[in-house]
Amino acid sequence: MTFRNRIIGVLRFSYPAKEGFAVSQLSEAALEAHLYDDARLEQRFDYLEAITLPSLAAQTDADFRCVILAGTTLPMRHRKRLRALEEAYPFLKCCFMERMGALAAAKRSFRRGLEHYGGETENTHVTGFRIDDDDAVSTDYIARTRDIADRVIGAGLARDPYTIAFSRGVYWNLYDPAQPFHEFREPQPLGLACAMITTADMPTCIYRYNHRRLGCYVPTYMEPGPAHMFLRTLHGHNDSGRSIPPHAVEMATRKGRKLLHDRFGLDADRVMALMPEPPEEGRDSGPKGPLT
Repeated sequence: MTFRNRIIGVLRFSYPAKEGFAVSQLSEAALEAHLYDDARLEQRFDYLEAITLPSLAAQTDADFRCVILAGTTLPMRHRKRLRALEEAYPFLKCCFMERMGALAAAKRSFRRGLEHYGGETENTHVTGFRIDDDDAVSTDYIARTRDIADRVIGAGLARDPYTIAFSRGVYWNLYDPAQPFHEFREPQPLGLACAMITTADMPTCIYRYNHRRLGCYVPTYMEPGPAHMFLRTLHGHNDSGRSIPPHAVEMATRKGRKLLHDRFGLDADRVMALMPEPPEEGRDSGPKGPLT
């Protein structure tokens, strides 16, 4: 089977969607006032610039695109800041859209990314991943996703949408200096480090389904490890109300700091400085908690 598979990510940056988020029920004016609050946006840029984009820039396989989806109502100074990031990172493409449904906006964003690869006529498949502006993926995420996706396509299993997910990752609570890092293996697909293979005409995308229920609707391959594949942050401003999962294993702060660099390509000193209080590294005495 001859095919050409392109890997494209979509990152929603304070996009004022009509649905799909906890704050989407607000009026348009109230939603934009919340999303575009200067202090909030400054924090989102801090996470984006220190955590998410450096992890993508450190990928061992650089043949991918990531589209940042933002609203046309985003204040111009912030749009210029996103454009500057687009200039700095070759894989990045900014896409400013009017307010619409979250799924419609995501599908259009994936198509914008595909246009940079010649569109449908040049390609047969898209492997679309999702990522938030405060999370990270391992430096081999694109390479490992491509390897699995190409084998799935080559085996003839991707005539319909097919999902690839990784279960092992790190939760990092920026507001817990005593125990910031935990290791966990997700029992269901997490939106992070998760991708959907579709044909290039994009009949659907990874944002179509609740990620926890992907396996109910789409054939799903989930790899258990052994390496950590995602870094998920908790900081009190997460739209999804994140928390450390039950049965997560406490990780020594020293080990967590090392993983930031070794697995996610981050400047550990820079990102640890995002914590309001410095971590209490003296507590490091090895992992605690039940095995995952």
